[in-house]
Amino acid sequence: MTVDPVAAGGFASAAPTYARIRPAYARAAVGRICELARGTPAGRDAHVLDVAAGTGILAGQLTRAGLRCTAVEPLGEMAAQLRRSLPAVPCVLGVAEALPVRDAAADVVTIAQAFHWFDAPSALREVHRVLRPGGVLVLAWNVRDPSVGWVAALDDLVEAHSGGRPYSHHDEQRWAATIAAAGGFTAVVEERFDNPVATTVEGVLDRVRSISFVAVMPEDVRAALLVEAEALLRDDFGLSGTFEYPHHTVLDSCVVDTGSSSGRDTDPPSP
Repeated sequence: MTVDPVAAGGFASAAPTYARIRPAYARAAVGRICELARGTPAGRDAHVLDVAAGTGILAGQLTRAGLRCTAVEPLGEMAAQLRRSLPAVPCVLGVAEALPVRDAAADVVTIAQAFHWFDAPSALREVHRVLRPGGVLVLAWNVRDPSVGWVAALDDLVEAHSGGRPYSHHDEQRWAATIAAAGGFTAVVEERFDNPVATTVEGVLDRVRSISFVAVMPEDVRAALLVEAEALLRDDFGLSGTFEYPHHTVLDSCVVDTGSSSGRDTDPPSP
């Protein structure tokens, strides 16, 4: 399996900006992941596999919360950022659809801000393969709040310049049905946690620069977008100084269904 070319090109070129500007996940959401991990049969010895770990934002939070983590990341540029910031966290290169991990190696698999890029059935088979009985899958998302006027207007502007996102936004695509169709897991539980992010106009513009499909735009198109975005924020909405970028952290979690083998029906790839 290969990485989607938009994701590969965009995240590779924007990796330093991504590492610097993307927000952490809500503290309460990280605490909830810790509860789920310690509720597995392994308890406090639970091992977390953070898939498509990117620059290590979630892996770092989980590690600082006391969990033992291993990161899997397909892009060398993103993995380099992770290794720089989290030298104690093992990081291996690999894709979600062919995880370079032995069977039943993990108690928790986390996938933060990435599941929409995967071939979902293949990735879910792999997640089921590497989780131990009673293991937990957690999809984590930092979701902007489009009920705030400038957030919705900025989203519309980015999409107008880009021709639209090459994936479904979390609030457009609920993953419970996708996971249910794959089999092998209990029903998905969704939980939301407030996660306001302090930012500035330049911080918001950096967030736009870090979007995968913006990073691969022709330079002149991207520059025009950023000029319009700054005018939108400063002139149309009067934003200045430090202000709140409204977000929620959303967790979609489920457990390996020990009464079903459907997630293991297909022979797994060689590790």
